[in-house]
Amino acid sequence: MTTTHEPASDPATRQDAPCTQETAPKQETAGAQEAAVPQEAAGAQKTKTGQETKAGRETKPGPEEGTGPEEEATAASGQEAVSARVRQLAEAVGPTTLATALLIYFGYVATRARFDYFGISLDLTGLSNQSLLLDGLEVVYVPAALICLGALLVIGVHAAVSRQLARRPGDPVNTFLAAGITLVGLLLVGRAVIGIFLGDASTSVVIGTTPLALASGPATVAYGIHIHGKNRGRPLMSPRLARNGVLSVLGLAVAGLFWASTTVAWAYGTGRGEQDARELPKRAEVILDVKEPLQDVPVGITHIRLKTTGKDPSFAHRYRGFRLLLASGGRLFLVNPEWKLGRDQTIVVPYDNGIRVQLISQP
Repeated sequence: MTTTHEPASDPATRQDAPCTQETAPKQETAGAQEAAVPQEAAGAQKTKTGQETKAGRETKPGPEEGTGPEEEATAASGQEAVSARVRQLAEAVGPTTLATALLIYFGYVATRARFDYFGISLDLTGLSNQSLLLDGLEVVYVPAALICLGALLVIGVHAAVSRQLARRPGDPVNTFLAAGITLVGLLLVGRAVIGIFLGDASTSVVIGTTPLALASGPATVAYGIHIHGKNRGRPLMSPRLARNGVLSVLGLAVAGLFWASTTVAWAYGTGRGEQDARELPKRAEVILDVKEPLQDVPVGITHIRLKTTGKDPSFAHRYRGFRLLLASGGRLFLVNPEWKLGRDQTIVVPYDNGIRVQLISQP
């Protein structure tokens, strides 16, 4: 009888086998859990990102809400660009050069009007630029004072309007205020246009009415439009159009003020001529000795024949009663003390060795 012996199994082996089978499921479970953790984290992160994106979409301002600040920023940049251009122009011209040129110009206009009252062309006088500059200093006081007073008035009006807009934004009263200011500006523009194209005695009663209307009218219209846009909370026109409008308004204001200053200078010169005519009797008397007799001697001038001698036979005629109006350019401009516009003339004689002059002061 054959007996088959089965090898005895190792207890440790029998024990390890089930452990190995149990360990494998545990490792797979742990791996699945570890893999699930990043996926859950990623999912949570995606969910959070989606919520933030959704919240961002909900809080993003719409086109109408974001238009105001963007346009205001663009308008501010446009204003800065205009200021920069004006500053560059002022730096290029130079304040001293500009002031000197303006003084010479106003002095030229006033002096021309002053002697034009006596029928004297300014080209005959030969006055230097220094003389015109000094005359311009006398003229510039009135325009400068008027401009400063106008600036104070504008500042006061702007402060009052700004306070009204700040206290009651969106109030219908502000709309009527803007409309009223715009209407005043349009009336001034109309007055300027009438004065430019239909200028005569009936439309130019007051000195400087047309140029002042030209300077203030467009600026008033632009200010009314600005107030209306500010009351609405957004401008009425694009930044580029507003910038071009501001430049045009500044150009018209400068042209109008320059024109008005020229008118004032001419009126000032004419007034100086009238004052000179009134004060002629108080000026020193001019005794004029000449070789040849003068023709068409004015009223009030006395002619005396001088006795000639062998030593000085040239000065044979003496004229008394003249008043000196101007001595310039090698010439003497003489008038009678009772000079009247349209009646008397101005005598011009060369100031050289051919004449002899004496001055007698008046009490």
